[in-house]
Amino acid sequence: MAKYCIMSSKKRDSEILRLLEESPSQFVSVESLSEYFKTSESTIRRDLQRMGTQHKLLRVHGGAASLHFSGNFKFERLDKEYLERERTEPEIKKYIAKQASQFVKEGSCIYLDASTTVASMIPFLPIFKNTSFITNSPLLAQKLAERGLTCYVTGGELKLTTNAFIGPYVLDFISKFNFDVGFFGTNGIHPQAKFTTPDPQECAIKSAAIAKCYEVFILADHTKFDNISTATFCDFNRPTLITDKVNDKYRSLVKTIEVAIPDQEIL
Repeated sequence: MAKYCIMSSKKRDSEILRLLEESPSQFVSVESLSEYFKTSESTIRRDLQRMGTQHKLLRVHGGAASLHFSGNFKFERLDKEYLERERTEPEIKKYIAKQASQFVKEGSCIYLDASTTVASMIPFLPIFKNTSFITNSPLLAQKLAERGLTCYVTGGELKLTTNAFIGPYVLDFISKFNFDVGFFGTNGIHPQAKFTTPDPQECAIKSAAIAKCYEVFILADHTKFDNISTATFCDFNRPTLITDKVNDKYRSLVKTIEVAIPDQEIL
């Protein structure tokens, strides 16, 4: 790869965009650009900040990503039946859920999203008498109650496909709470579309609950990367993603906890 000692900022901009376009991950790091151009990292950071302001690229932690990234992504516009989702990667979901359950602390007010991966947390939740759970899923509410955990269910219009309550009643219910932590599922993860879900009504509920959470975790297995659904419910800034395998291009975009999945082992 050719390297440059002296180059105008305009030419450097063009070269950075070319490198982004040619990068398989559609990401370039400050360190690699500094080495490539034989200039300081502070100069590169200023270049990337300016180019981001000019909407030429997406400025992310550690470098820059392409605004026009498409990659091998797929669209997922329709909700799958709850039981079908429950059967997808069930053992991986258990390991992700077990990791997530460690962030439940005594005395907390916790929101649980109507997600099959979030539902997998319930067997691992510690039994705290002074901890409250709020959910928009009647199925999760039942499982929580069966374990003797204090649970409040939002009510609202029941959507059977996802086993979730939706509608304005849910939004009003959520608005009355302040959550220490919230756990959410997602249908898609994409560098530009961020975290997405097929149903705009469920999107509104997820967004409303996240806005009321002090700490946010999104639980997703590796199959959700490079998927795009209809509506974006959260960007990459707030949540921590708990997953089993992180695609390299996402490591600099979103905070992640990667869970090791033992071979041939069942919880």
